[in-house]
Amino acid sequence: MFKIKRRLCLTAAILCFGMFCADSVLSQEALNLGDQRELFIDDYLIGAMENVCLQVHEPNRENLVAVLDKPWEGNGCIYTTVLYDEEAKLYRLYMSTWKVGNPTAQITMLTSPDGINWTRPNLGLWDYEGVKDNNIVVGRLEWPGGKSDSPENFSPCLDTNPNATPDAKYKATGSGMRCNEGVWAYKSPDAVHWSPMHNGPVYASGHFDSQNVSFWSEKEQKYILYYRVKIPCGDGTENFVRCVFRATSDDYINWKNEGQIQFPEEEGPNFHAQFYVNQIRPYYRAKQLYIGFPARYCDNGLTESTKQLPSWEERQARMSQEVRFATAVTDTVFITSRDGINFRQGNDVFLRPGLRTKDNWAYGDNYLAWNLVETDSTEEDSPRELSLYASESYFTGNDTSIRRYSLRIDGFCSIHAKRQPGTVVTKPLTFSGKELTLNYRTSAAGLVYVEICDASGNVIPGFEKENCDVLYGDSLDRIVSWKGSKDVSSLAGKTITLKFYMQEADVYSLKFNQ
Repeated sequence: MFKIKRRLCLTAAILCFGMFCADSVLSQEALNLGDQRELFIDDYLIGAMENVCLQVHEPNRENLVAVLDKPWEGNGCIYTTVLYDEEAKLYRLYMSTWKVGNPTAQITMLTSPDGINWTRPNLGLWDYEGVKDNNIVVGRLEWPGGKSDSPENFSPCLDTNPNATPDAKYKATGSGMRCNEGVWAYKSPDAVHWSPMHNGPVYASGHFDSQNVSFWSEKEQKYILYYRVKIPCGDGTENFVRCVFRATSDDYINWKNEGQIQFPEEEGPNFHAQFYVNQIRPYYRAKQLYIGFPARYCDNGLTESTKQLPSWEERQARMSQEVRFATAVTDTVFITSRDGINFRQGNDVFLRPGLRTKDNWAYGDNYLAWNLVETDSTEEDSPRELSLYASESYFTGNDTSIRRYSLRIDGFCSIHAKRQPGTVVTKPLTFSGKELTLNYRTSAAGLVYVEICDASGNVIPGFEKENCDVLYGDSLDRIVSWKGSKDVSSLAGKTITLKFYMQEADVYSLKFNQ
């Protein structure tokens, strides 16, 4: 019986998954899509593919957001969060700022009207070396027993729980340099003024020396916390793997440990490529999907290749602190889940270090901010796009930089066909609505046709490939038509499969509109 290959084949090459076997696909229980958007980011929708693959798409490198060179900033700025305030029409970017070798950190904030051009607001909230004219939004954390600590790991979120009180419209988890003591819970009415929700850490089942992220899940109707834990390799040595665990809560104070998130064999973190941050959250256009962008920490030790990486002299200087500060390198991968526990990892990198000649290929480079946001494009007459923000020059020189990257909306991954024609058949599905829309693109010579079959695999009259009006071009929301008719409402609630005929084309997502 046909079984789709479990590892996502996310390369530039076309890989054949075998011939379509109608009996095996049609024997599966139908997926109920309703009118929600579905993305081609894994094999959830796919029953069979021939001469087509799933392909990850890297984001485009855009403008520098900020060079963090103020006295309270420095070369250790990392763990970034970006939020958009719909009421204020304002983007906010939070980050942990500190200098390597200086144990004091603080949380600072940048603001932007468009997500592209950013400034430091003068908040006047926290003293830094006798001056309050700065953009520090959270200073030292107060701990039980009169102790205080620097807020290295502070990750705010907009609380979308309909029962959230006005004074806690925003919430955050935070831990300090003594990260093994647990995470605190914070609240804010305005995303600027923060106060503890409890008189001590609210959760301590882990090792939290990373960015630990939280949010209200509409799908699960509870708060979710994804956090970092170090687990032994089990090889009899002191080696460990940095990986991701999950906890849940009804009130943001009392948390239940749900253990490590899971991946199929050969996916997920391992000793060679450990997950340093996770950056998991629901995708705003398809909230049933969780997406994440873990930074991978990779250390091959001191090799001849290490000496050929940018800024060798600076790396040698960092070795005086720890060898790994010079030898470890980091990039970012793409993971997805539909239940928040079982994840898939794309089998290609999402954000790689790239061909830069200095302050690059460093430990802490290429960490994406938690949360992507939608912004206008900087190109004239172009649709809105996704903006993502990543660290650069961490641990190198005297400061850190934050750079914006752009990505097509829904454009993380696609079903992809090259010059040789290919086909994709979905699993059986039901829907509600009256129009089928696609987010897709082709080359000038490329094309897409869509055919609709019934529960027995027979082409439904009127929805044959021959009747489908050819799709070519580039659109975020193209309505499919058959001899000029866009109406598919007669098939709503019935079990169908979709068959895509593709050449030099990508299809990113689909949706049945009401």
